Amino acid sequence: MLILLEKNLEKLKVKLVNFRMTLSLNSEQFLNQEYGTDYAWAPIKGHCAELTTTQYTYKICLFDRTVQKDRNGHNEVDLGHWGNWSGPETNKFSLQKYENGQSCWNGPERSTLVELVCGSELELVEASEPAKCEYKFLVRVPAACQDPKEIDVGGETHFEL
Repeated sequence: MLILLEKNLEKLKVKLVNFRMTLSLNSEQFLNQEYGTDYAWAPIKGHCAELTTTQYTYKICLFDRTVQKDRNGHNEVDLGHWGNWSGPETNKFSLQKYENGQSCWNGPERSTLVELVCGSELELVEASEPAKCEYKFLVRVPAACQDPKEIDVGGETHFEL
C-alpha cells in the first residue's frame, strides 16, 4: 500500500512541475504581449468571433489565430497566427496582423489584417480576400472605443450620463 501511495505521490509531483512550467510560460507570454493603455485589450485575449457567409465561416480568436472553414465540409484553412499591432502611430491598436498561415497553392503563406472598430460586443462583421492569400477582417470590439462611455449600439451612439 505504501509503495502505491509513493508512486501516486511521484506522479502528482511530476504533474505539479509540468503545471508550474506551463503557468510560467503562459505568464511570460502574457506579460510580453502589448495590451494597450491600462491593459484594455487583455480581457479579450483568446475570445473568438465568427462570421458565416454563403461559402465560408470565418473565425478570429484575438491574439491567437484566424481561420476559414468551408461550409460544405470540415476543411479548415489557417489564415494566420497573431503577429503584431499594425495600426498607424496615431492609432496603433486599430489594426492587428496575423501571419504565417497555411501556404496557398503556388502562392505565399496566408495572412490576415484585422481592422478593429468600436462596438458594444466582440463581433466579426466582414471578411474578404482583397489579394491572393491576403485576408481582411473587420471586427467590432469594446476595447477599440476611444471613450468607453460612447459605444455604438445597433447604429445608435449611446452616451453614459
